[in-house]
Amino acid sequence: MIVRLLPASGHPLKTPAERALPAPGLTVAASAGQSLSHAIWLSGQVYPVSLCGGLGHCGRCRVRFVHNAPSVLPAENVVFTPQQLEEGWRLACRRQVPDTAAMPSGGPSVLELELPPESMAPLFDSPQKGGAAGLFLPGARVLAGPEALTPGLPLAGLRALVLAVDLGTTSLCWRALDMQGVPMAEGRTLNPQAGAGADIMSRLAVASTPEGRDLLAQLVRHDLQRITDSLVRAGVGRVEHMCLAANTAMTDIFLNRDVQGLCAAPYRLAHGGDETAFVPGLPPVYIPPLPAPFVGGDMSAGLMALLEADIPRPFVLADLGTNGELALVTEAGDLWLTSVPLGPALEGIGPECGQLAGPGVVTGFALTPMGFAARFYEGPEIAQPHAQAADQSPVHSAGGGNCPCPACQQAESAVGQVRPHEQKSGARGISATGYLSLLALLLRAGVLRDDGQFVAAPAMPLARKLAAGLELPEPGSRLGARLRLPHGLWLAAADVEELLKVKAAFTLALYTLLQAAGLPVGGLASLCLAGTLGEYANPDDLETVGFVPTALSHRIRAVGNTSLDGAALLALNGDKAATLSRMCRDAVVISLVDQPNFHTEYLRHMRFGV
Repeated sequence: MIVRLLPASGHPLKTPAERALPAPGLTVAASAGQSLSHAIWLSGQVYPVSLCGGLGHCGRCRVRFVHNAPSVLPAENVVFTPQQLEEGWRLACRRQVPDTAAMPSGGPSVLELELPPESMAPLFDSPQKGGAAGLFLPGARVLAGPEALTPGLPLAGLRALVLAVDLGTTSLCWRALDMQGVPMAEGRTLNPQAGAGADIMSRLAVASTPEGRDLLAQLVRHDLQRITDSLVRAGVGRVEHMCLAANTAMTDIFLNRDVQGLCAAPYRLAHGGDETAFVPGLPPVYIPPLPAPFVGGDMSAGLMALLEADIPRPFVLADLGTNGELALVTEAGDLWLTSVPLGPALEGIGPECGQLAGPGVVTGFALTPMGFAARFYEGPEIAQPHAQAADQSPVHSAGGGNCPCPACQQAESAVGQVRPHEQKSGARGISATGYLSLLALLLRAGVLRDDGQFVAAPAMPLARKLAAGLELPEPGSRLGARLRLPHGLWLAAADVEELLKVKAAFTLALYTLLQAAGLPVGGLASLCLAGTLGEYANPDDLETVGFVPTALSHRIRAVGNTSLDGAALLALNGDKAATLSRMCRDAVVISLVDQPNFHTEYLRHMRFGV
């Protein structure tokens, strides 16, 4: 069947890009019985969106059936208002592409759907928008000066480059460097596979069939081809070889190799990495060592970066993405590894107001005499479908359905409160560091107990002012308690529970790793936190919430994107791979679930501050 995608009618297209959208929209060929959300968001024609993998919770896969909307499902009653349901808004993750052969004679062969305009934002900028830099990629920037660019030269005359890639479950980050190691361009965007689900297991479920794996592989490969092609067109240079650092699942999906060993216990690796792969349409790709089934090339590349920086030992490198990976390097140079599934909450995906850090996103909270004060993101633009021009108000949902940004979330419950999208708010959501800051504030104020329960009547006057925003569910309601926040945002009880589970999993992994190596907590010289969590989270907040022991709060090192830094080192200096490979081959891998009293210890860590 043909699926025709149109920008939702009746609502202003706010950005110039949206105003330039062609009226006919986009056309996607889909197979009967295929998940409608997969057909749309894995087509490679619309901007990637991190979906909940068919749980029906996030509302990001909202579509409006132009004709003959199907009957409403229970999950849609929670996500949409009655008016939106009447208008034909539904959840694509709960729908399948209809079988035209089973339709009555004369039935439509084209399924027309409307999507919010931000979902149909152009995947790549036009040459006119590329400007002097000429990189027609969202989230990309040229680091070299104009004098270093040579657009129009034949391919052979362009500067030779290497390309470092950090392929995360959520984001795709890249950096192009010349052969002397000078960064020439870099970028960050969402992983184009995000429409399959925000977590690793959702991706593996799609990749468990050859057809699904090939689809996901091609999405990433095409994005990387566009990056290398754009570097040529802009005159930045030609990529001669690259290094792709990713977890084991993302690596094997990119290579289009069997992933069955990662889908069910006992987990096993299909290969150990430390190889150069030849992928059609791309330069030779070096894959860093894959030490264990869920300790991948992103961790080994990160270790490469820290070893090169000569970080004092013993140190722990913690990469807290959707899959938490921890590596301990002892004073003697021994390597201990473990991993733990964390889900996407620490990347701002999953909580009801969760967002990746970017413009309009709250990254922290403070307590003032008036109550909460939100601190907004300050940093470079990150390519996202909701990103806005500097002089524009946030782009929100076209009339219907739940926009994932909180300013467009569903109508409030029957207590008669104002809809968030009717408030004069520029907030698009809360980042992971924003949630950690908020939890720490509430714990200190006594509005949140260490078991994650809200306190309705705290002792302190200022705490009572905060708790006044607490909404308890009506009897029989499917909604849980939640705490109102500034800018139309809120903290749901379910969000607190999810973040508490993440905290418990991480601290259990950290303590187990240290115990296995016979190292006391106070014996660590450094706790290196990779990614945005380490860079932006306040160490005091991490200590209050219990993510790090008190003894380590002043030994935290924010080490940035070590996976990307290490990939750049390995792309530039292939001879460094031998030492790294040997270290990973000799590593001791700790399986958390096989430890004695695993469940008891996990429950013990299910408290904030412990």
